Amino acid sequence: MESQMENTSSICIQLLINNITSYLSGNNCKNTSVVKVNNEKLAINGELYFIPSLKVWKNLLKDTDKCEEKCTTILQHFLYVRGGGTNNNTDADIANQVLQLLVSSSSNWSIKLHKYLLERERVCLFLQRTPLIESSIKSVIAFKNDFGKTFSVNKIFSFISLQDNESELTTRRLHLIQRVTEKILTLHGSKLSDEHSDYRFVFTTRSQGNVRENYERYICGVVKNTETNCKETKLTYKEYVNNKIIELKALNEHKYFEAREFNVETEKCFLENLAKATVTFELLSVKPSRPVFIGCNVATDKSTTNTKGGCFILYNTARITAIIEKYNDKSLRGEYPNLPCVNDTDFSLLNQEEEWELIYNFVIGYQQMIKDCLRYDPVFQTNTQFICIFLSKLCQKFSIYYHRIRILTEAYDHLIPTMTARLYMLHALQIVLQNALALLDIAPVSRM
Repeated sequence: MESQMENTSSICIQLLINNITSYLSGNNCKNTSVVKVNNEKLAINGELYFIPSLKVWKNLLKDTDKCEEKCTTILQHFLYVRGGGTNNNTDADIANQVLQLLVSSSSNWSIKLHKYLLERERVCLFLQRTPLIESSIKSVIAFKNDFGKTFSVNKIFSFISLQDNESELTTRRLHLIQRVTEKILTLHGSKLSDEHSDYRFVFTTRSQGNVRENYERYICGVVKNTETNCKETKLTYKEYVNNKIIELKALNEHKYFEAREFNVETEKCFLENLAKATVTFELLSVKPSRPVFIGCNVATDKSTTNTKGGCFILYNTARITAIIEKYNDKSLRGEYPNLPCVNDTDFSLLNQEEEWELIYNFVIGYQQMIKDCLRYDPVFQTNTQFICIFLSKLCQKFSIYYHRIRILTEAYDHLIPTMTARLYMLHALQIVLQNALALLDIAPVSRM
């Protein structure tokens, strides 16, 4: 498993950020925030950026700060401490010289820089895409359920969740927060044990009262009624799931559902599972410390969007599965060739901007999202809502891509290589989606 962790972490953007920060500062830097990740308009703004002002970098320089107040940027500082002359050069000349060295040095890193762009107040960095696309897709397909795991942090946790005697839905939310937090911890390489634990927390909505000895409170928000703005105390979990089933039945003619005939029992089971999934998504899509607002009147509540959001995620997950299965079926019938080995696939053909955004933000970005879900220092914090946000954005981006790009094309020789690369990208996205949904205890549906 340890070798898996090493291979998986090799496509971690934080590792690249550490390399850039250490190279420019001259110190071994980890998990700093001076170099930031960009997620939008990657072709214009690059994948990373940083402010070159020396004030931003000051805390990282330590004993290497030998500028004696002669430098105003980290780029000037880099050249100065290495004996390079700066007096006769313009700021732009210095910046270009140092950044060219940075790009050149990255050729020895697992993630390589392609180019840079100098803006007035920041430096934008662009990555070499094709090697990163290839390594990330191969990594996901190789590790499957293990993708996203990190090195052990050697911490042991113990959690309990208190029952809210006034609100069954609030109690359900507390239990879900605990359950998802525990699953994330296992990905972080931590252990769960009631004995000899380093951290002990009680998930509760009460800021006062007795808690178990040696346990610390982790205060969570309650489930509130949108109409009364008060804690929902009347509606049970079962009743709320039934409300969702009624909403979902009303969506039967919606684009999320295919017109198929199923027996009554199968359809009932399908809708119940879908309703439970959307309720879980709804209760976890808000930061744990904040309250969740729900609409309780199924007839009049038109403002609730989480049900649609939950369906949208499961719909797109099923859509990806359907595309892959359609290819496999046609391959068995001889209409498509067998999918070649991933090592024989030309990933440079994934040259559409949406393809890079999907891979960069949601295949490579999955690991960072998992990392961001939990904080240990200076205080413990769980951010289960990040999983919901991640899933929503992934499916929004994929939906746009799907409607613009025809993935399964005619079986012409010149079209097969691109279709193959796209199918492997879909395999990677499918694994990421399934792994993220599994953290929420949501099973993907086979059809929508």
